[in-house]
Amino acid sequence: MTPGRKLAGAVLRPLVSVALLGTLLWRLGGGDVWQTLAGADPMALGLALVLTIAAVIVSAWKWQLLLRSVDQDVSLARLADAYLVGLFFNNFLPSNIGGDVARAHAIGRQTGRLGVVVASIAGERLLAGLALGATASVALVARQDLVGVVGSGVGAVMFGFIVLTAMFAVPRIRRSLVAWLGQSGRRGSIARSVESLGRSLSDPWTVIAVFALSVLFQALVVAVAWAGFLAVGAPVSIGVCFVLIPVISAIQLVPVSLGGFGVREGAYVFLFGQCCSIAPTDSVASSLVFAGVVLGVSLVGGVRFAMARATDHDAVEPDLASLPDLERLRPVVNRVARETWFNPDWLWNFCRSMHSAGLSTDQTIAALTRQGDANRLPRSKRALRRVQLWASALRGSSATG
Repeated sequence: MTPGRKLAGAVLRPLVSVALLGTLLWRLGGGDVWQTLAGADPMALGLALVLTIAAVIVSAWKWQLLLRSVDQDVSLARLADAYLVGLFFNNFLPSNIGGDVARAHAIGRQTGRLGVVVASIAGERLLAGLALGATASVALVARQDLVGVVGSGVGAVMFGFIVLTAMFAVPRIRRSLVAWLGQSGRRGSIARSVESLGRSLSDPWTVIAVFALSVLFQALVVAVAWAGFLAVGAPVSIGVCFVLIPVISAIQLVPVSLGGFGVREGAYVFLFGQCCSIAPTDSVASSLVFAGVVLGVSLVGGVRFAMARATDHDAVEPDLASLPDLERLRPVVNRVARETWFNPDWLWNFCRSMHSAGLSTDQTIAALTRQGDANRLPRSKRALRRVQLWASALRGSSATG
């Protein structure tokens, strides 16, 4: 995407949200909506808050399962922290993937395997989409009177996510995609991420567990929305919410607004007005309750991000002076980081480990290139020891030659 298009999106999406939400409030009466919000039930608001926190924990849990399927062990607390940072970016940046980029960066720095982390987030997104459609489909069986209103939309969501999942889960399709991407440069890194995603989706127990947790997550999101209706005193059954909220969530995926504002409120007014004859004022107020609770929880992620940035700013730069031929190593480190998405700090630590094992600069460059081509860096003391033993053997063979 060109800088001009990025700038246009950054400006237009907030404007679209302001225009849509402003039009709704102008037509319905902003004072009436505010009065409804001011009288919201505190108990229902507290319930919505607890359910939102539970949804964050469930999301971190399913992400952890996907990472473990590709040998990346990250604590649940760390993943929940990264998920909150991502939630903050999703709500306050004019982009639907800003949050995914933020949490991929956070965990990628920790593991040194950014491509694998990106693949795990993509897998989580795909299975969440399937769960979203499945939740609405099951609810439609119980509420067949709503099929005519949202049946085609639910079917489109299910079909789209089934096709996307098949692209990565079916070996033949995945191999064709990897062959088209190639193995060099950034496209090669994307191809390795696709292969990593395929490995995650080829493990049936991981897929079943993550899908089940994704259904639980969707149920929690529905319950948060239902608590929003309870807060404003609107008579909406949770069964109707199970049908309509997944559809509204799918509508919000269209990247035309900031954090879904305006689009979500318009969908609430139309769908709940059509299906339940809910007053537009109550629909908008309940939507804003939902958004307000999620925004409040996401602010924790903003605080955590600011704290992490302050820590990084105060951190001492790594000591590279002990490395010989630093100017020869720097372009190699930059190239491997660019082509593999490894964090440069990890690459410099790798170089130091090779130097401490007695390798020359040429041998260190060869080792760095070898590990980069394999898209793998040692993550544990045992794995690092294996690399050092390999380095010692390489040094010995060079000496005898």
